[in-house]
Amino acid sequence: MATSTGVIELHELQSILQERSHRKAVQRAVEVVAHLVPSCSVMLLRISPQGKLRIEAWANIAASIIHSTERSFDREGLPRKLADIVHTKKPVIIEDFRSMADWREPVPSTTSWAGFPILLRGRVIAIVNVQAIEQRIGPEVVTVIEPVVSTIALLILRYEEARELAVRNQQMSILYEMAVAGAQATDEQGLQVKIDHVLERIGRILGYAHVVVFVHDPRREMLVLKASRGREIGHAGMEMDVHGRKGVTVRAFLSSKPVLVRDTRMCAEFIEGLWPALSELAIPLLVGGSCVGVLNLESPMVAAFTHSDIRLLTPFASGLALLIDNQQKTKQLREQATRDGLTGFFNRRMMDEMVPAEIQRAARYHRDMSLAMLDLDGFKAVNDNLGHEEGDRLLRVFAGCIRKIARASDLVFRYGGDEFLLLLPETTREQAEVLLKRLTDFLCPELITMLGRVTFSTGIANYVSDSSAEDLVKLADDRLYESKRLGKGHITSH
Repeated sequence: MATSTGVIELHELQSILQERSHRKAVQRAVEVVAHLVPSCSVMLLRISPQGKLRIEAWANIAASIIHSTERSFDREGLPRKLADIVHTKKPVIIEDFRSMADWREPVPSTTSWAGFPILLRGRVIAIVNVQAIEQRIGPEVVTVIEPVVSTIALLILRYEEARELAVRNQQMSILYEMAVAGAQATDEQGLQVKIDHVLERIGRILGYAHVVVFVHDPRREMLVLKASRGREIGHAGMEMDVHGRKGVTVRAFLSSKPVLVRDTRMCAEFIEGLWPALSELAIPLLVGGSCVGVLNLESPMVAAFTHSDIRLLTPFASGLALLIDNQQKTKQLREQATRDGLTGFFNRRMMDEMVPAEIQRAARYHRDMSLAMLDLDGFKAVNDNLGHEEGDRLLRVFAGCIRKIARASDLVFRYGGDEFLLLLPETTREQAEVLLKRLTDFLCPELITMLGRVTFSTGIANYVSDSSAEDLVKLADDRLYESKRLGKGHITSH
């Protein structure tokens, strides 16, 4: 049985537009549609760029049905009639549900349905869903409903434009923060804090749940997990070998191009990461054609990312790349100013700053400390007879041997030429002797040349035992020369 359809009054449309909140306005508009068509139910369905559906407002439907419908859509995807609207971007009217080939449930003969799309930049962002039981939805009913649908579209578009403006302002704020941070010198810990902050803001504003940044360590050819946004994880410092050529992240790094995986189950090179993921997006962080890291996003949904995500994230990837590149260059300049280029140990300038500070610390806290001066025996003969290239190789090998016996608290300096100074905090003279004896006995097969095995001599000065000495470094150096006078491989400590 058909009944008459109501008429929308102008003041009703005005009252909808005058509502202060977006939510109240669309709810009121949906209720007006429900009043226009007797015994009808109305839903406003919002559709994300990834195709996820959320019911934003409804009338004449129980809340329990709304929740079960949303769960059904999440589980099974959009019904065919809604998918047709998204595809065609045109209204769909079904005057009799029984005419639908895939409709299996028994329905009253008068049940009919209409869906009206709302578009933003050519994409369906919402659908007004109207279902009637006592009246068929034909052209005359659509004519009555359309002004309210247009009002709903206006409300949503006005809200979306305001939201997009707010998001753009926030994006500009993030990019400005990144530019300022990139211009500031920072250490590795400071870099991690800044990237963490950027990822948190990107995730919150743009809606990405699981985001990580890998930074390239050029010395070891590793991608190192520097920061993450998402679940609490303890994987900071996790590494990926760039020569392993496995994983979406490594592929993005090696190719210097974004890698988009819509379904990880169909991707042979996908490696299970920090979270269970069904789709992944990896964007290389490029500076001047060089890749300094990778921005990686994962989602538990299939096809969660599109090429629009790449376009959206590209400015942020560029900002992150500049931030990382600046830190790495600052670190490199700092190391060049403080470390010896051949061995990687602190240079003489740093020794002049750090040794007095350590002596003062030992005095302040009444702790012992030892200094050991080391020198390769016969090094001049190696340079003169085998060349400076072999001499440099020998110094690098000897530096490697020292690293293997040095403790984390020990400081090593290249004093000059083939001389090295070890600063051993909280170490007695006897303990220093044991440590240097370990180095003497340490099997280092590469510490040999065509002239034979190379040994070293040592002089040790101690803060407590040699408390009367004015200059502990000079005392260690004097004792070194006493060791060399006694012959090769000697250790002199008093």
